[in-house]
Amino acid sequence: MSGLAWKRNAEEFIERRRRFFGREMLNSVLVTLPVQLEVESQWQAFEERWGQYGEGDTRPFPSHEEVFERITIGQQERGQVEDDYLPVLYSILDAGESMVGGMYGGDIRFIHRPRDAAFSHTPPVLTDYADLSQLPDPMASLWTKRLMDLLLYCDQGAEGRFAQHPLITMDALNFAAEMRGATQAYLDVYEHPDELMSLMRIGIDYNIRFQEAQMAIAGGYGDGSFVMMAGWAPFPRAILLSVDAYTICGVDTYVRFGFDFQARLIEHFGHGLMHFHCNRTDLAAEVAKLPGLRMFQFGGDTRDPVPEVEHVPAMRKVVGDIPIMVACDLGYFVTRLRDGTLFPNVWYVVDGGALTVDEANRMMDEVRRYRSG
Repeated sequence: MSGLAWKRNAEEFIERRRRFFGREMLNSVLVTLPVQLEVESQWQAFEERWGQYGEGDTRPFPSHEEVFERITIGQQERGQVEDDYLPVLYSILDAGESMVGGMYGGDIRFIHRPRDAAFSHTPPVLTDYADLSQLPDPMASLWTKRLMDLLLYCDQGAEGRFAQHPLITMDALNFAAEMRGATQAYLDVYEHPDELMSLMRIGIDYNIRFQEAQMAIAGGYGDGSFVMMAGWAPFPRAILLSVDAYTICGVDTYVRFGFDFQARLIEHFGHGLMHFHCNRTDLAAEVAKLPGLRMFQFGGDTRDPVPEVEHVPAMRKVVGDIPIMVACDLGYFVTRLRDGTLFPNVWYVVDGGALTVDEANRMMDEVRRYRSG
């Protein structure tokens, strides 16, 4: 049974989320802090039991028991930190985006990553559009059953202590890239636009059915639901989308081959959050037009010499008052927290350091008091 019992003072942070997503924190912030937890003995015990693969080894999909033990390490200890993190876990992350191909009959491969979810890869499963009408029903796949069983297993083991959120949606050009391979999907924009549109329509049906199935197990909490990036959001249902496949495309490609598909998904589920893996304001301006978009998480472009948090003012101009999530390092956050120059209406995911539980909780006292100039 889903719950948040592992989070100290959970209701306070649920209320902070309500205000953030309700656009009532226009002069304050949310924050997820980096914390050093005493869990090395738990990891060592885990590796003694499950550590038969080295980094980069091909491995089978982990058992339910292995996944449950790995994702829950440190969660009880993490719950003593009074930041805006909630114990909403990604139990089927080992499946990854490549599970799309696996659910359509592809030969999915898993690569081991120590103390982390596996990396998955599936070769293209639709090499010829002549086979488009012969695609199998992904919801009848053995992989679908396995993932649903894993969600159920973790839900039963949660006992109200933590919750789970569904996989990120893989729609439109993201879906095509998994089904056709990235290079061919980009070529399809020019060489097979009509067939590409037909494939994307199949992707809409796939995403709706798969998300519905996951949500039925993940459930909700109070008046909200569980969704990746936010963990918990104050909406009956919400989904996480991305424009990863569009970040190297012109804006017109998103307008022609992306916007309407994502708008249809948000319309079906009611609310959407966006994972935006770049700092492009031209693309962001189009994405921000999606009806029902409730959070905009951006950044992560390693080729950009400017820290992603420095792009907040430019992003704010194009996304309006949609709440923003962005990463920054600990030094940046502490300095701007104390001199009153943190950008407001932002959820900061802080890294680049480690605080003790007591240090983090003292810092949260400052965060609660913070109001931008």
